[in-house]
Amino acid sequence: MTGDKLSQEEVDSLLKDVELDLSDLEKDAIGEFGNISMGAAATAISTIVGKRVEITTPKVVETTVSNVRNLYKGLHVVTSIDYTKTLQGTNVFILEPHVVAVIADIMMGGTGQNVNDELDEIKLSAIGEAMNQMMGSAATSLSEIIKDGIEIAPPKIEKIDFNDPNVQFPPVYEGQNVVVVKFRMKVNDLVEGSLIQLMSPTFAKHFSSFLISTIKSSSGEKQFKDETLVDDSKAEAPTSKNSEKIKKVELQEFDDQENLHISAQKIEMLLDIPLEISVELGRSKMNLKQILELGSGSLVELDKLTGEPVDILVNGKKVAKGEVVVVGENFGVKITQILSKKERLYSLK
Repeated sequence: MTGDKLSQEEVDSLLKDVELDLSDLEKDAIGEFGNISMGAAATAISTIVGKRVEITTPKVVETTVSNVRNLYKGLHVVTSIDYTKTLQGTNVFILEPHVVAVIADIMMGGTGQNVNDELDEIKLSAIGEAMNQMMGSAATSLSEIIKDGIEIAPPKIEKIDFNDPNVQFPPVYEGQNVVVVKFRMKVNDLVEGSLIQLMSPTFAKHFSSFLISTIKSSSGEKQFKDETLVDDSKAEAPTSKNSEKIKKVELQEFDDQENLHISAQKIEMLLDIPLEISVELGRSKMNLKQILELGSGSLVELDKLTGEPVDILVNGKKVAKGEVVVVGENFGVKITQILSKKERLYSLK
């Protein structure tokens, strides 16, 4: 162990002498559970701190509680999340104290630099609010995937000293085995550390069955629709041989074309309506202290990377993406992607 961080060798040691009860499919489902949850959580925490937050693809293993305890030394922050609707059970997150201290410092108006790792009640309260926002967003995303409402209770935050042999860890697990989902979290260039999610095998199997059944149901529905379309086309095929009905169809098509021509004339009346096109380079979130400190020469960091496509908006609604170019002495934007109707719908507020 380097400091309080887990090395890859130490993570691999979790698998020793443990009989795995999860199938490969179930482990993949749990990994997807982590991807969905932490993807939404990263977006939420990024909005809160105004910094780019990255959370890596998870690694899933099943091990014993004692093995997990042996991998940690000193104080860590432990957050318990109770699922109260659809999913029943508790997930536990272990966060490194330095990561918690940096996030809390930024939330309280600091820069996140040269931060003391000491965790007082104010910092714990701040990280509690951050975890509440993160897991609330994660629950919403999971609800959309499994098509059923998932609700969580407010998170419980506590400090656990892993050097204390009498401390109860995790506070919610009495069984011998536990499913471990390991991530790496990076907040801009300020701090990087491990984020460990723990759940009971029962909870893991319960959720994986939800996700697997949802995927199978969606696949079955698509197959049913495809088969129905094929059957309908076969049923309609013989009627195409009836020449007397063809004339009636042509007459109806003539009416449709006439209506289409009238509609086109009406649409042409709208073509001269002016629309405002704007290009959004990016956004940034700052607290009041940072706003007051702005002056000539100050730099405002946006949430877009160099070379990342910019958003093109029509009357404030995002319709496309593009790249900034120079046209003569002016700036312009080259359209690289037109958003689909679904993407445009989701962009509406």
